[in-house]
This record gives sequence, structure tokens and C-alpha cells, in this order.
Amino acid sequence: MNTHVDISLRGPHAGMDADDSLGAISALLRVVAELERMEVQKGARARMTRWTFKSLSLGSLTTTLEPLKVAKDSSFTIVDRVLAQMVNGFAVAEATEELPPSWTPRVAYFAADAARRLGASPDVGMRLALGGAEPVEVEVTQRAHQNLTRAMKARYTSFGSRRGHLGGLFDSTHGHIRAVLRSEVGNERIPLECPEALREDLRHAWGGDRVEVSGRISENARGQVVRIDVQEVEVLSTQCALSARDLTAGFWPDMTDGLSARDHLAVIRGEA
Repeated sequence: MNTHVDISLRGPHAGMDADDSLGAISALLRVVAELERMEVQKGARARMTRWTFKSLSLGSLTTTLEPLKVAKDSSFTIVDRVLAQMVNGFAVAEATEELPPSWTPRVAYFAADAARRLGASPDVGMRLALGGAEPVEVEVTQRAHQNLTRAMKARYTSFGSRRGHLGGLFDSTHGHIRAVLRSEVGNERIPLECPEALREDLRHAWGGDRVEVSGRISENARGQVVRIDVQEVEVLSTQCALSARDLTAGFWPDMTDGLSARDHLAVIRGEA
């Protein structure tokens, strides 16, 4: 079985503090579970893949995690993809103050919880490794915790909209509805906070339809969207299919009412 990840917690903390070591492993499992929920578009209460220790060595804690039972809504292919997202995401988090691809702030929160237990250098950090055709290995330190903490922080607020597909629809504990938008541009995974009044609109749009969500957009210092407080959801009827010509000109099909870029500009200029 190639579906596994090797984990090594190095340094004095790994051998001396069992609570911190187990806490780091638990946080990693929460990262994996949250990434898997987004892949299968399930809410926070859905049971995801269960994991087991293939091997476990103490001192400097070294272990291999592999699936014990893959969730019924998931697959080994999805689990492989999720593990790659986790390891590659930690590599980004170690290098820069931004949210890694495919990560939401919720995933980043759990990852930061794992990294905060680490030291400032690799000899007191954590090693993650994936095998397979394209092996991946990353050294994670306290730097990842600091970078992710900054990446989760909203710095700028504006009003606008984003387009994409809805997933992961579920009720929150605060009376709102939460969802994740997979944006068409940049393939961001954007958390949405929606009022109860939009429940039917969300249910109608969930599961495949393209949507445009409008509301208050919160961005981090790198301009990544960390949250949208949604005020309106519109189901879009057209497919997201751009020709090279339209893409170069910067026009979306539903902006032009089916006109070509040249004809649309003619209408704007009053020439048609």
C-alpha cells in the first residue's frame, strides 16, 4: 500500500513531552480530515477516513500513518491527493506568509496548531515524507506556525463578488450557514458565511451549478480571500468556457450576453 505518510518529530520535545507529541499528531489528523471533507464536499459532522499507525518508534517520535478504513464517500485516490495537499501545503507554509493551494483558513488553523508545538530549526522540528512515483519531503518548524497565523489574519475588507462552485454546505453553531466556494479564478477555496435567509438559494445551487456570491470580502496581506460574508447568491446559467480570444480580451461569456468581444465593445461605444 502506497497510501501513507511518514512523520518524524525531532528534538528534546519529541522525547520528553508526550502531550505535545500526541497533540501534533492529532492536529495533523485534523488537517487531513478537513482536506478530505472538502474533496468529498461533506460538512464538519461527516465521518472521514480512519487512520492507524503502521509503525511507531519513541524517543524522537517516528511513525507512519496509513488508512485503517477509508470513508464511504471517499476513495484511496482522494486520500492520496489529500496527503499530497497536506505535505505540499506545509512546504508553502514553511516558506511564505500565505494560504497554501487547496487550504482554507480552517485547514490552516489545524496546521498552525501542529506547527506551534515545534522548535525553530529542523533539528527540533518535524519531517513529513510521501513515497510513490514522485516522492515529497518537507521539514516543518515553528516558522510555519507564524506564517500560517499571519496568513489567516484578515487585513483588508471590501464589497464585491466571486464566481465558482459551492461545496461543503453545513450549519454553523452561530445560526449561520457555512459553505466553501471553489473559485473559477485561481482555484481558491473560500469560506462563506451565509444568513439563514439564503438557505434555499444555497441548496438550489449546491452540487454543480455555477454561482456568483456577493457580499463583504475579507483578504489577508497577500490579497487572498479568507472569508466572504455573503449577502446574495446568484445561480449562473452559462458554462465557464472561455475561448483563447475571449480570455485574452478579458471578457466572460455572461458579461457580453453572448456577443463576441468585438461586438460587445461596439455596443459599449455606441457603434452598434
